[in-house]
Order: sequence, then structure tokens, then C-alpha cells
Amino acid sequence: MGEELFLLTELQALDSEIAKNEQRKKKHSHQIQQREIKISELEKNLLSKQEELKEIKKKRRAEERRIDEVDLKLAKHEDEKYKVKSRDEFTALDKEVSHVEGEKREIEDLLLELMEKEEELTQFLPSFKVKAEAEKNELDREKKVLISSLKELISKGEKFQEEREKLIPQLDPVLLEQYEKLRQLKDELAVVPIKDGICEGCNVKVPPSLIGRIKRGKEIVYCENCNRMLYNASLRKV
Repeated sequence: MGEELFLLTELQALDSEIAKNEQRKKKHSHQIQQREIKISELEKNLLSKQEELKEIKKKRRAEERRIDEVDLKLAKHEDEKYKVKSRDEFTALDKEVSHVEGEKREIEDLLLELMEKEEELTQFLPSFKVKAEAEKNELDREKKVLISSLKELISKGEKFQEEREKLIPQLDPVLLEQYEKLRQLKDELAVVPIKDGICEGCNVKVPPSLIGRIKRGKEIVYCENCNRMLYNASLRKV
């Protein structure tokens, strides 16, 4: 029975490493995903700024064309002033000129606003692009390191599973089933040592009668408080 207890402690240590390895894999996968999201956001932000600049330039050119059209209207109306034959016609024409001039001022205000935005973005984009590229390169570097580390963890996990598969056939199926149930119920700690007469699973004193049975090593002894399997801290494979 001492041999089986020793195998259970080995299995538990292995299962503990497997669990830790899985947590590290999840953490690495999450960190890789976070960096991919940040890289994507950087690329989108840069593209968005570049598209914004293109759109502003497009609008500015459109407004410049509108200014040219308004100037043509004003020039046409100026010529028409010399052809009017009545005061009413002149008043109507003057009113139309005022309307067109107001339209021109509105376009000029909008055009000025667009030109200011275009200048601001034109000055901003080069440094923003450099900064974005530098940050993206750093994130790419971190991602590659994490991917390499994740591959190592996957490889390590496969080795742990191979070791576990070799160990399982050496254990009594009934004892193995008890171990698996206890692990689920007891925070993955099914087999614990006693130290100075104390169960290291629940920190409760173990009765001397149980300690004697544990030392004899002829049976599996369970803690009366937490129901975990108990073994001597000095347990060694024989």
C-alpha cells in the first residue's frame, strides 16, 4: 500500500503541474489575443486618420470648385448690371448678387475650416504613423515571444500527459477513482502528508491511532476531518 500511496503522490504532483501548465497556456493565449487586438486597433486608427485626410482633401477640392462656380455667377451678374432696363430689374439683380455673395462667404468659411483640418492632419500623420509603427513592432515582438513560449508550454503539457498515461496503469482502478473524486472535491489536493501530527490538507490534528495506521502502511487512511488520503511526510519509494 505504501507503494501505491507513493504513486498517488507522484500522480498528484504531475496533475498539479498539468493544471499549472494549462493556466499558463490560457494566460499566454489571452496575452497573444490582447496584442493582436491592439495591433488591429493601431492599424485601424492609422487607416482611419489616412482616410480622414483623403476625405478632407476631397471635400476641400469640391468646395474650391463651388467657389469657382460662385465667382462665375458673380461675374455674370456684374455683366448683367449694365444691361438692366429698369430699377426693379436692378433691385432684383442686386438682391441675387447679395444672396450669391452670402453663399460664397459660407463656402469660404467651410473651405477655411477644411484647410485648417487638412493642415493639422498633414502635420500630425507622419509622427502618428512613426509612433504607431513603433508600437506595432513592439507588440509584434512581444507576440512572437509569447507564441514561442506557448509552443514550449504545449510541448511540456504533452510530455506531462505521456508521463500520466504511463503512471495510471500502475494504480488500482478503485483507488484511482477515489483519488479523482477527492481531487474534484478538495481543490485538486487528494493526498496530503501529516507533519508533526497535523493533516496538511486541513491543518487539523490527526489522532494517534490514525498516525499508527499510517506508519504501518498496510492500508489507505483518510483524515477524519477533510477525508483526504494521508501519508507520512517521509514516504519514499522502496
